[in-house]
Amino acid sequence: MISKEQERILQEYLSGKESPEGKALFDQWAQSLYEDKSFQPSDSEEALSKAQQKMWVNISSKKDTPIIRLATSWALRAGIAASVLLISMLAWKWIGKYNQPLPEYELSYQTIKTKAGEHATVTLEDGSKLFLNGASSLRFPTKLQGQTRHVYLEGEAYFEVTHNPQQPFIVSSKHLNTTVKGTTFDVHDYTQDNQANVTVLTGKVAVEMANNPQRNCLILPNQVCTYQSEKANLSQSSIIDARESINWRERKVYFKRERMGLVFRKLERMYEVSFQVENPQLMDCTWIASFENASLEEVLQLMQSSLGIQYQIKGKEVIIKGICQ
Repeated sequence: MISKEQERILQEYLSGKESPEGKALFDQWAQSLYEDKSFQPSDSEEALSKAQQKMWVNISSKKDTPIIRLATSWALRAGIAASVLLISMLAWKWIGKYNQPLPEYELSYQTIKTKAGEHATVTLEDGSKLFLNGASSLRFPTKLQGQTRHVYLEGEAYFEVTHNPQQPFIVSSKHLNTTVKGTTFDVHDYTQDNQANVTVLTGKVAVEMANNPQRNCLILPNQVCTYQSEKANLSQSSIIDARESINWRERKVYFKRERMGLVFRKLERMYEVSFQVENPQLMDCTWIASFENASLEEVLQLMQSSLGIQYQIKGKEVIIKGICQ
């Protein structure tokens, strides 16, 4: 166990201060690290080189922050003066114990948000295209470094991912983590909704619950993986044409026996309004409808004629009365 005083001396030595006592402490620590059983001498030179590069990025860009927290609970702080020996040995430890991509703080991220009714398109460094639906946000790295291509979604987006087996593409959303190596798929996962869907158009997609990776599914073209909060589970199903999942890109809408609670939320995102439903029983009714580039008034008229409800528009608020017939 290293004492506070020894920690101070070692930190000063690694920061460049000449100190026989600091050098002795460093040599002692280096020797114990070398003799540690978790040291991995069988790793390849290529793996060591990559690990050394990662460690050097840490040391050169984070001079005054902890690099690794050891079991002795003292924080190693290193400057550029840290020796190559230290980098090499830490690299072996990195391979044997951690073997992870660069920490997120070393990547530069950008966030794009859309309002209700808006769409946006993002092209990543590798040529992958991301199409963002309304009332959604997407956080993505400006440079695709590390072992994965990792983006963060709130809402809905359609992805056309450039194939790269060596660097899987991961979409993290409220309820799901979706992993691909190159394919086209749609992720629908709004925070306010009790249901989330991943639909595959081409390729193969792995989906897992964000808080329970053991619950997962592997889906192929024209298949859907659905999360339901009531059951806290994933289910897998087949559909006739997965392209219907991205009709929103052309402002086409299909409701196939959709519960009205979900219908109203989708319409709120499309038209930037809020619905006030006077009869809660209406929320459990289902609706079959389709329309393209329709105005809010046209959609409400269709709803009125098919369900028998009444509506009133007051600015950004829509009041719904009645019950489905």
